[in-house]
Amino acid sequence: MTGHILREGTPAEAGMDPAKIQRVRELTAGWVRDGDTPSVAFLVARHGVIVLNEAIGVLRHGDTTPTLKPDSIFPLMSASKPVTAAAVMCLVDDGLIGLNRPFIDYIPELDVPGVQWLEEARVADLLCHTSGIDELNFNAFINAAMAASPELPPPAPGQHPTINAIIRLAAGAPLACRPGKAMSYCSVGYQFLGDIVRRVSGQPFWRFVQSRIFEPLRMRDSHFVLPAALRERRVYRAPGMPATAPTARHRGIDSPEFDELDLGGGGLASTTRDLAAFLQMLLNRGSYGGRRILSPASVAAMTRDQVDSAIPWVMPWIDGTTGERMDIDFSGGGYGHGLFIFGPGDRFHANGSLLSLTAFGHLGNGGSCIWADPEQELIGVYLSVSPKVHRGMGVFNSDLFQNAVHGAIVD
Repeated sequence: MTGHILREGTPAEAGMDPAKIQRVRELTAGWVRDGDTPSVAFLVARHGVIVLNEAIGVLRHGDTTPTLKPDSIFPLMSASKPVTAAAVMCLVDDGLIGLNRPFIDYIPELDVPGVQWLEEARVADLLCHTSGIDELNFNAFINAAMAASPELPPPAPGQHPTINAIIRLAAGAPLACRPGKAMSYCSVGYQFLGDIVRRVSGQPFWRFVQSRIFEPLRMRDSHFVLPAALRERRVYRAPGMPATAPTARHRGIDSPEFDELDLGGGGLASTTRDLAAFLQMLLNRGSYGGRRILSPASVAAMTRDQVDSAIPWVMPWIDGTTGERMDIDFSGGGYGHGLFIFGPGDRFHANGSLLSLTAFGHLGNGGSCIWADPEQELIGVYLSVSPKVHRGMGVFNSDLFQNAVHGAIVD
């Protein structure tokens, strides 16, 4: 079975109610009109038939007329993680990465005597956020080491200087708990994964993803290092919106530095149509348009729950309003390799509640959401700009959009 290839069509061809699809369109336009978001692009397809592919709002802050287009490019933040996970799984398919091997086998700079349990943390633990790394404490350790202005070895060929610095400065950082004893959402683990791909493949991370995933899928507008020529089509936010604040490593999501970081944990910029091809590839069990990207076994591993439901599930977060730490509970559902599974018991407020129990996807701070539902053969991409933090996170209305889309299915 080769699976579907995306094509334009009507709601009726996709087994969806035309009136309810129009309702989705009007609902989303209302969010722009009412100020919930200044910019939103969205695509929905079922059985390979694209029933919605539209954009509403402005390309950049300050535009006075609608300038956003369906091919506008959005920075995805954490919605990048499924692509990074897929890159890792390409090398698992090649027999070059072992999921159950300690990740320090691939990043020996982190193998420092005295760091308890580090040798137990596997590559799979990085993929599933069960490595024992507490994101906020780990970053505080790195930032303190950076403030001491140490002299660092130069980056390796093809390695971004920021990734080199993160790895060098993280050496000796303690784990918060034994690997596998808690799921603590951790983007720095995905920065490590991107560099593992670089080391094993012998190519810069962005170039490997380009050659093994983006080019075969014809994802021409998708980049971990966004070319300058495409930045005129990139969405830019107003200062003060989620993800725009400067960090120790860059000047915020809209800075030139961010576009060049090659970050496996959140550096991808893409379009709705490109992401739809990636999601359809997953629904097709690893192939699309006659090109195989992943084995069916790797797709199955990515899209099934890999985390013990009996352990704590938290997302360490800094409240954008108070600046205080908050651990968001997102227990229930599941997590595969780079993908949330919207399964039974899912309590995460940003996920829709009408999806099938096998549906999977990911959110990104600032307003991005991608998902696929194997039972319904449906994919959805919702790329927006969040003007404010909603219940601790910069993701807004994605759950309502998902429910309205699934509520339009009639067959």
